[in-house]
Amino acid sequence: MKNAFSLLELIFAIVVIGILASIGIPKLMDTRNDALVSTVKQDLVSLSSSIQTYYMLNGKIDNISDAIILNSTLWEVDGIKAIFKDNDKECIIAQIIGSDNKQLSIEIEDDSSSVCKKLVLSGVKNINYDLY
Repeated sequence: MKNAFSLLELIFAIVVIGILASIGIPKLMDTRNDALVSTVKQDLVSLSSSIQTYYMLNGKIDNISDAIILNSTLWEVDGIKAIFKDNDKECIIAQIIGSDNKQLSIEIEDDSSSVCKKLVLSGVKNINYDLY
């Protein structure tokens, strides 16, 4: 009767666990970035529609925070500019531009991080919206 595992059985189990971990860990890390990309895409849609609606109702917009409250862990909002940073690099800049603040500009830097690259690959692009 056997009371313990042999050395060969232990080595085989460790190799199998190592192979599974080498496949699973990169997939797990990629899932986090995919979730962040999805969240940022939804934020951009909400941002543009909220600002356009606010401008239509009030005829002007002085602060982005008047129209929408963005997640402060993802976005830095300063007056008429909202910035999404990934790894301390500016990735997305959404700002109200033009004379009399009549345009919303969304600019994406696709070379700054993996999240921004995934955003560009998923179809998000630089765009200007007329608010009037």
